[in-house]
Amino acid sequence: MPDRADTLWWLPHDPLLALVFQFGLAIIACSLLMLVAVFVLRIRLVLRQRREKRFAAAWQPLLAECVYQVPETLPQVPRAMRYHFMKLWNYHHESLVGSARKNLEQLAYALKLEEISRDLLHHSDLRSKLIAIVTLGHLGDRTQWHELRALVADPSPMLSLAAVRALLDIDAGATLTWLVTVMAAREDWPLARIVAMLREAGPGRVTLPLIAAAEAAAQVEVKGDTRQIVRLLRMMEVAHTERIGTIVGRIVRAATDPEVIAAGLRLIQDPRDLELVRCHLAHETWFVRVSAVRVLGRIGESADRVVLTDMLGDRHWWVRYHAARALIALPFTSFAELEIIRARLPDRFAADMLGQAIAEARAA
Repeated sequence: MPDRADTLWWLPHDPLLALVFQFGLAIIACSLLMLVAVFVLRIRLVLRQRREKRFAAAWQPLLAECVYQVPETLPQVPRAMRYHFMKLWNYHHESLVGSARKNLEQLAYALKLEEISRDLLHHSDLRSKLIAIVTLGHLGDRTQWHELRALVADPSPMLSLAAVRALLDIDAGATLTWLVTVMAAREDWPLARIVAMLREAGPGRVTLPLIAAAEAAAQVEVKGDTRQIVRLLRMMEVAHTERIGTIVGRIVRAATDPEVIAAGLRLIQDPRDLELVRCHLAHETWFVRVSAVRVLGRIGESADRVVLTDMLGDRHWWVRYHAARALIALPFTSFAELEIIRARLPDRFAADMLGQAIAEARAA
């Protein structure tokens, strides 16, 4: 009977070398298996993309026809292509307005897209759930109102923001009453995205809920947590300016936190609040001074020319820069007068800053 050494003649005789050799063969085998797996996945991806491209090519003319009327005959949407069709339908829905959008909604009801969306809403797959939420919002489907409202509290920012957008699409008036407080509290929601949603809803809808939320949160600073009120003030940038002036002025007067003061000053548009602005020009925090000089550039008077000239010597670069821009923005101030002011400045850095601002204004 041949021994093991004769049978495995291709193995090194040294046990350690044999182990290393077998380990190397295993790595090569795994690499080959991974290569095959990647190749198979690539083939599947190419086939799926081709299938989706053919599906989109078949549906694009029908969706485009909805600009004028709903097609009389509609093909069935295969179960495997539901997500792709909903993605295509939502894209067209967001691209159209008026009667064309209504026609798209009729097409969706004809294909029972609302039932499909309700089913996908309770799906475990995140992608399917997201497309269902967006579709329900575009269809204005109220049957899943409580489910969507519950999703607003979901820890996933992507899922919760999609639910917020859907609720705003369905009924912004009923949603904003309680939602603005949640928007202020959820720091994981990007503020720019929130402001964009509020801007789409329109100042007529968002102003009163924002004022009510700001009044309710006005005591937050006393408790040492000012982040919520700062977010509310930033959100109020899309509200009616003339209606938020009272609450903003009250918050700025009572505030001690620099971020609250700076966020509130950004919203001041009424010349009657100029004294409130001027008293913050000497604030110890530089970004509060920046906000103050920027307000003077918007609503300041000719008399503010002196104080803004003094601000050109501020120790912080951004304060000097915005003071120079505010000087240029003041009413009844010509470039000739600005050059005279610049020539009289004893501080070389202040003169350079004003010169830079003048050059930028002339080039604009």
